[in-house]
Amino acid sequence: MGIKKESGEVRREQIVRAAINIIGAEGIQKFTTARVAREVGISEANLYRHFKNKEAILTALIDDIERTLLGNLDLIESTEITGLEKMERVFKLHIDYIQENAGIPRIVFSSEVLFIRNLQKKLLGCVNQYMKRLGKIISEGVKDGSIKKDANPEAMATMFVGLIQFNALRWLMGGFKYSLSDKGDKLWLSYKKYLEAKRKR
Repeated sequence: MGIKKESGEVRREQIVRAAINIIGAEGIQKFTTARVAREVGISEANLYRHFKNKEAILTALIDDIERTLLGNLDLIESTEITGLEKMERVFKLHIDYIQENAGIPRIVFSSEVLFIRNLQKKLLGCVNQYMKRLGKIISEGVKDGSIKKDANPEAMATMFVGLIQFNALRWLMGGFKYSLSDKGDKLWLSYKKYLEAKRKR
């Protein structure tokens, strides 16, 4: 029984990875259960043993995004560095994650997600949880003196996510023709100006 369960989990991961690769390379319109099944090397009937439909696969994709983003926070929150340094690490990990998974902006900005209530609610929950935890890191930075005292945690977390999302959208619309990670270094320096506490001379 244990072996079968592990095999099922591996197959689900393969299906999710195939789906995000297809969406990244060919667009959301090419994302069908038949196409994913071919990519994984299984029959469509076999795929339905793991996911009942496209929406179920998209749900798993959003779960995967959430696990990665919150997992990054788990790793960084426990490190002995300033709040500002933590925000920089989170920013770069987030940008690199999108760079390595071009399907993410196509999923996040797709009508399949934005206009299907269950998926919309799930994605919004992920974003809200992520922003709440970013706000805690910003508050921590205010306390340790690395982030300016008048920084509003909620506003700064919103700006953080908005900056990444807008530039991910530009990257998507531009056909992924430049390095988002390289652009991210410049974006961070601009955002940092709004966060960093001025050093006393």
